[in-house]
Amino acid sequence: MPSSSTTRSRPGTPVAEDYAAARNRLAHRVRTGVVAVEGADRAAFLQGQLTQDVRGLAPGESRLAAGLTAKGKLLYFGRLVAEADRLLLLVPASAAPGVAGHLAKYAAFQKASARDATAEFVRIALYGPEASGLVGTVRLPAEWDHAGELLAPEGARAAILEELSSAGSVPVSESTSEILRVEAGRPRWGQDATEANLAEEIGLQAAISAAKGCYVGQEIVARMRTYGKVNRRLAGLRFPEGPVAAGTSYPDPEKPQLELARVTSSVVSPRFGAIGLGFVFRDVAEGAALGSAGSPTPTAVVSALPFS
Repeated sequence: MPSSSTTRSRPGTPVAEDYAAARNRLAHRVRTGVVAVEGADRAAFLQGQLTQDVRGLAPGESRLAAGLTAKGKLLYFGRLVAEADRLLLLVPASAAPGVAGHLAKYAAFQKASARDATAEFVRIALYGPEASGLVGTVRLPAEWDHAGELLAPEGARAAILEELSSAGSVPVSESTSEILRVEAGRPRWGQDATEANLAEEIGLQAAISAAKGCYVGQEIVARMRTYGKVNRRLAGLRFPEGPVAAGTSYPDPEKPQLELARVTSSVVSPRFGAIGLGFVFRDVAEGAALGSAGSPTPTAVVSALPFS
């Protein structure tokens, strides 16, 4: 893997300033999406709703978590953060209203409430090796493409952005953010992960506690862990012949009714060239090449995540 202190691009591939900063120095991107769960029974309530163990989460601590249907399918996933008087779920902005509404419905008869509190907070994702020297109201740990995240009241937004600018941090564009996300293998809700997926299919094992008690969907999770394995998994895909559009399918040449892979995200990386994310059939090994010279679909090579 290229050193975090040096961006090594493919020959002839331009490297944007924000990409270079995110890889080698310091960069940032403002994020949104916060659901607040409050009330005396907030921890007990979420203990029965989330895949993660909520017990013992001290103020300032956080854990990956997900919410499931009774059939074990994903409703949402994100990071659970504890404050002194409430618990916060950090989710994509597009998902926050739905997550808040779902939790509010089940909290109605308990001493707990849930609401979309996005407007009350600023979330700033950090990139690059120099991010370790920054501090914030709440400093969340590194995950996937992010070197950390700052979580603070909305009123602190201007001061934090000014501090980042003074430290030489470069704002990351949407297009560069997408490249970094795919390189790291981070699934995007609504694109690489939907309500049709099991948590295990998209690599969310870290969000699932094997020790906690009952929660919605636990029976299915336990059954999968004990007796079976998922039929597909989110994996990296390299496209040596050039970019491939999201939605492209790779059927089995011998059994066309069997889909070996489907592309969900596709970018052109300065380091890795044309790459993407997609769901791959369980029996397709890393390194396998999908498609053929006689196929109109460009070849895809299955890769481990993150790309290296």
